[in-house]
Amino acid sequence: MPALSDYVRTAIVVGVSALCIGSVRARVAEQHAHVKETSDVYLLPPPKEVVELSFGYRAALADVLWAHALVAQGLRTAERRRFEHIADLIDTINELDPEFRDPYLMSDALITIQIGESRREDVDRTRAILERGMRNRPLDPEIWRTAGQFIAFIAPGTYLTDPEERAAWKVDGARMLARAAELGGDAGHMGWAAIAGAGILTRQGERDAAIRLIQRTLAVTDDEELRERLQQQLASLVGEVKLEAYRRRQTEMLELTLRDVPFVSKSTLFVLGPPFDPAYCAGGAHADDRRCALTWKAWAETGSEEQR
Repeated sequence: MPALSDYVRTAIVVGVSALCIGSVRARVAEQHAHVKETSDVYLLPPPKEVVELSFGYRAALADVLWAHALVAQGLRTAERRRFEHIADLIDTINELDPEFRDPYLMSDALITIQIGESRREDVDRTRAILERGMRNRPLDPEIWRTAGQFIAFIAPGTYLTDPEERAAWKVDGARMLARAAELGGDAGHMGWAAIAGAGILTRQGERDAAIRLIQRTLAVTDDEELRERLQQQLASLVGEVKLEAYRRRQTEMLELTLRDVPFVSKSTLFVLGPPFDPAYCAGGAHADDRRCALTWKAWAETGSEEQR
């Protein structure tokens, strides 16, 4: 059993320690309240080296870094300071897992919407990341739409000052919105993005490109309100006569195919092509007949001049 003197010595040591802590605690707390972090140190090596250090667990490490990026950005926003190395972190995540979707979709907000003034470097790096996303996920309409909106509207309207450069970015963004509309059809706001893209192309003198964009979107959309808006735009570009011929051709195409395969979507119909009668078309005697057309383009070209 410990002697009574041992308890006494222990109590004295604890008491003295408490007094020492109490005597400096207030001053330390005051100093801590005035000390704030103002910059970050980026500790990761270049992206290619991080891939080697992942030992094959690339997707898992990308998930960990992405979670860190989101939490760290939130903490720095609460502290009212910039996350200076967020673009470097996203570059590394892209290198680890090039098809990881979320970093591409959120890169514009994470990099450019920060405390303090936005820098031109941030805008250029955001565009580079978005273009990388389009290369790595070429069939993802959401990434094309995000890139198109940033490059056509957000960057020129907020960060760019040179008129010629702003115009060039708007045209590039409009083409990306056009591709998003092609890929997405009625998903989300893809078709409505096409209206904005067509407007930009028209204002920049790209009339033919705007017409093609509207026609492609009309071919895949089932939204009646959107169809009406697109047809109004198309009428202003090509005239009512040509628009009426275009409407008639579209109606004929749908009626022709829906009789055979009414259970498929409009996009699938255009992939399948027009109905084909092998017995009637055998021998090539009816090669100029629409019933023997193998593609919708050939089907349209074999119609009358009025139908075109």
